[in-house]
Amino acid sequence: MLGDKHMNTVKLLISTASCMTLASGAFAQSAISIITPGVEYSGSQYTLGFEFSVDDAESITGLGVYDSGQDGLNGRAFVGLWDTSGNLLVSTIVGAGTAGTLDNYFRYNSITPYALVAGQHYIVGAFEPDDLATSWNTGQGGSGAVSPHVTVYGDRYSNFNNAFSFPDTTDSTAGAWLGGNVFLGTRAVPEPASWAMMLGGFGVVGGALRARRKAAVSFG
Repeated sequence: MLGDKHMNTVKLLISTASCMTLASGAFAQSAISIITPGVEYSGSQYTLGFEFSVDDAESITGLGVYDSGQDGLNGRAFVGLWDTSGNLLVSTIVGAGTAGTLDNYFRYNSITPYALVAGQHYIVGAFEPDDLATSWNTGQGGSGAVSPHVTVYGDRYSNFNNAFSFPDTTDSTAGAWLGGNVFLGTRAVPEPASWAMMLGGFGVVGGALRARRKAAVSFG
């Protein structure tokens, strides 16, 4: 059996690994969550969304669209993430019905994680021609909350073009037209140096175990 000193080392390393794992997934959430929807209206004329940044390195793991009744979409919806110059960085199509995953009032498609740069501005928008849209903090009623790791700079939409396109127009509110949303996944895994230190610790314990087995064979 391990001595008390080595057992304590094992417990510490396992505890550290568990904390790192939990921390990496602790911030998985939508950028904006709806508590009570505001005024709803047809989403057929606009690509609707908002401009935002994150306060630390984050990855987007899902792109989503507002689902008014939380019971599926009437038609397919197009969702994209752009930089402020209008370059489309990543996009997806959420299918009609209950395709995708419902989280809060948004129906998400999973995407290959897309890393965001802390402090850089991004724009998300969705075109849902067969469904209703709403808003957050635009003076249209309703209520919601923003992830503490996200800063929203204002609403964005494409102006009456009846197609999925870069949302380059704003009404200069402090909120969002919804429209599109992003799901922030896990933060970065521990630094390589951190893993090396942990693995080194396990190596020490492993060495102690081998030494004890060898001693048992030699002197048992």
